[in-house]
Amino acid sequence: MTALGIEIGGTKLQVAAVSAAGDVVRCLGERVVAASGADGIRHALARLLVSICRETQAIGHDVAAAGIGFGGPVRRDRGEVIESFHVGGWSGFPLAAWVAETVRDHLGSIPVVLENDANAAALAEATVGAGRDSRVVVYSNVGSGIGAGLVIAGRIYHGRAGGEMELGHLRIAAAGGVLEHVASGWALDRLVRERVAADPAGDLAKAAAGGVPSARLLGPVLAAGSTAAQEILDGAAGHYAGALAQVVQLLNPDVIVLGGGVSLIGEPWRRSVERHLEPLVMDALRPAPPVRLAALGDMVVPVGAAITALGTVAT
Repeated sequence: MTALGIEIGGTKLQVAAVSAAGDVVRCLGERVVAASGADGIRHALARLLVSICRETQAIGHDVAAAGIGFGGPVRRDRGEVIESFHVGGWSGFPLAAWVAETVRDHLGSIPVVLENDANAAALAEATVGAGRDSRVVVYSNVGSGIGAGLVIAGRIYHGRAGGEMELGHLRIAAAGGVLEHVASGWALDRLVRERVAADPAGDLAKAAAGGVPSARLLGPVLAAGSTAAQEILDGAAGHYAGALAQVVQLLNPDVIVLGGGVSLIGEPWRRSVERHLEPLVMDALRPAPPVRLAALGDMVVPVGAAITALGTVAT
């Protein structure tokens, strides 16, 4: 059995055909152009959906359902977006019904499930990824924003209508704002630009080499032993670990899985988060839960969205 998994994020749009075992059969994607607004994203998504339907059917896979992982709070029972924190024009949009109608001519009437992207990713990692052998899994993605999801015994935790586990919107008193302002990918972009401006002869400025400085520089510059890059990384990881410590105090999960674009920095990011987390956890809960990098990479949201959708289909 196969389902479509759709990811709509702040910077990325993906559609994938995914098997019940979590294997990606086909995947198409492109960058989100925020300036085009929700209408532009929907136009691009419609084109991708038509293509993935044709390609999937051409290789003999029947699509039984579709799931959407959306980068923002959603009303699951209505299949509606509440809002996007990154792109205007989504508020109140009936996204599940729109997707169902868009694929109807190619797939017939199939169930379409709308879920928050971090929740979908959490289910993927808990089911077929880095948390697959654990009962209580906390997943958190750091990219254009910061999200999180909680899976208990193979089921996504859902709070009241409107959302849950909005880690990026926790207030950080020392920073005078919310976590996303100091530890997201966009925050890291800002910190890198500031460091390049303040030290035009430094490691980060040299790595930028006249281009646009961004967090993408951190990985290779860290590998070269840059102190400046490590300071930026540790500052963001410290704020992030402070928020994760509150999650540990409340939930005491078996494992914390780190995803999103910033996690592509790899072991330096994981190690810094883990190092900052341990002393912030109360003595009774030490050692802190293991911190792991997500295993599914860029496919984590589409895979999780597809698994969510397949859960609605009788076998």
